Formats: sequence, structure tokens, C-alpha cells
Amino acid sequence: MSSVIATRGNADERTNAPASTTAPRAASGQLTFEEVYAARFNDVLRWIRALGGLDADLDDLAQEVFLIVERKLPGFDGGNLGAWLYKIARNQVKDHKRRAWVRLLFTGRPQSSDARAVPLHIQPVPTPHEALEHVEILAFVSQILNRLPVQQRSAFVLFEIEGYSGEEIAELEDVPVNTVWTRLHIARKTFVQHVQRARTKGNLP
Repeated sequence: MSSVIATRGNADERTNAPASTTAPRAASGQLTFEEVYAARFNDVLRWIRALGGLDADLDDLAQEVFLIVERKLPGFDGGNLGAWLYKIARNQVKDHKRRAWVRLLFTGRPQSSDARAVPLHIQPVPTPHEALEHVEILAFVSQILNRLPVQQRSAFVLFEIEGYSGEEIAELEDVPVNTVWTRLHIARKTFVQHVQRARTKGNLP
């Protein structure tokens, strides 16, 4: 990531700063990452908090948002910058909660903030043992999912793994959104029961 991304005071000071009202542009008319970051960082923090991000995770989530912004900015159409950034922030908060939910279920502990702060491409390469554990967990999850009815499985996979919203799933499957939530609720409950049963028997990967 560009060196411009750095800690900028405490979260309370930044989320209480005035919101930006204009989209910055370089002399050429093309948005630059540095300008977007400087003008919108506090806005992104504010949105992350509003979307349910914990105060302890604000900086990590903001860094993840701007990693994506830096990568995708050349393709930005120059339209509503705020809406574009908000969508990225919303997706990152959702993904973060999803990862935390699954990790907590299997390990009983959340991912450390230090681990989250390191971009994936420079995190240590897993040891053969860690890689084997990952494969075993994936196989275990697949076994549980294969036991679910097709409609519950699709709701669970689309929402928890693929990142679709309930409304998007409802549109894809041509069902009321409440039906999606019901299927997802039952699938989650069944999934957790299988994990807890395996943990009790000592069979959890």
C-alpha cells in the first residue's frame, strides 16, 4: 500500500471530525489515491463504526478499505465517490464479521488485530501443519454443508461464504427475503450444532 496510509490520531478524534463534502481531484481531473485517502479517511472510519465495526478494529478495517480503493481507483468512473467508498466499507465490515464468526466457532478465539493488520500477501507462509489444518477444516465444513437441504445450503454458502446480501439471494432464487433469512437461520443453527457435536467428541479439526 502507498506510504501515505498511516495512523492519524485516535479513532474518536477522527470519527468526530467534520465530514468531507467534496470529491478531490488532481489537476488532470483524475482522482489520486493520496487525495482520496486524505479527504475521506475520517468519513470511512465514521461509516465503519456506523456499520457495526468495533472501535478496536476501526483502523484495521479502514486500512483494508483503502487497500481495495488503491487497487480499484483506476477503474472508478468518477461518479459518486462517497457511495463508492461506502459500498467498499460496508463489504469489508461484512466480510470481517463473517471471518470472525467462523474463526471464533472453530478456535474459540477471535483473530488478533496484529494478524489482521498484515496484508495477506506479506503474511508468513503457513507451515505444512497449518496448511494441513486448513485443508481439514475445509473438508469438515464441506461435510456439514453436504448434510444441509439444498435451499439451506445455498443460503448459507451465498451469504456466509460468497458475501451476497439477503436481498440479492432473494432475487437470485426468486423468493421473499424473509424466506432467505429463515433458511439462513436454520442452516446456521444446524452448522453450529454439528461443530459443537464434533468438538464434544474430539473430532474438530
